[in-house]
Amino acid sequence: MNGILKIAFKLLVNDKGKFAALLVGITFAVFLMIMMTSMFAGILARSSSTVTNIGAKMWVLDPAVNNVSSSIPMPDYVEDAVRSIDGVKYAVPLYSGGAQVKLKSGTYQGVTVIGLDDASLFGRPELIKGKIEDIYAENGFIVIEDAEFAKLDSPKIGDEFELNDHRGVVVGLAKANTSGLFGVPTLYTTYNRAITYIPSTRFTTSYILVEPKNKTTFLTSSRKCKNWVIRH
Repeated sequence: MNGILKIAFKLLVNDKGKFAALLVGITFAVFLMIMMTSMFAGILARSSSTVTNIGAKMWVLDPAVNNVSSSIPMPDYVEDAVRSIDGVKYAVPLYSGGAQVKLKSGTYQGVTVIGLDDASLFGRPELIKGKIEDIYAENGFIVIEDAEFAKLDSPKIGDEFELNDHRGVVVGLAKANTSGLFGVPTLYTTYNRAITYIPSTRFTTSYILVEPKNKTTFLTSSRKCKNWVIRH
């Protein structure tokens, strides 16, 4: 057996050109596998950035939704129905939608607007500058300082912009755990301000965020509700 291994080793290394080409080929193949795996993991992380950044344990959404960036509004009574389910500690609405903002320079930039529940601000980002209470100020918005921050001309607290003929004021800068996939800046504001500033359909609730008292009890009780889907 040792003799066969010695012969195999000599056949492998005696021709230096073939041996070098073999090492280069193996190295390149491993590099490609690592690179593609990393790209896949990065795309998965960025495509679910809204879910990761909000941090809710359970989401209630329309069954037709296939990705978090394309929400389908649900009737307001769904929120009451979710709150009535056994095992629910609390449930709050979340608005998620796209808009165009006009910057001080006169240019327009597409943004994602996240509207947090006015009472609890559940899912709020971690602030770098400013106070979270300032989101209740007139026209108050919080800007996420990520890779897309410069597309908004790197605003500072107090800077103004225009959103659908409404004045917006930057009252805080925040950071997110994961940046979005499509290269669009993100703004946070209150739920009621978001649905007021951005044209929407008759229904406005994009998602309902649920904090369960008991996960098993909640999932068992929610099976009777077949018109919406629960993700956890």
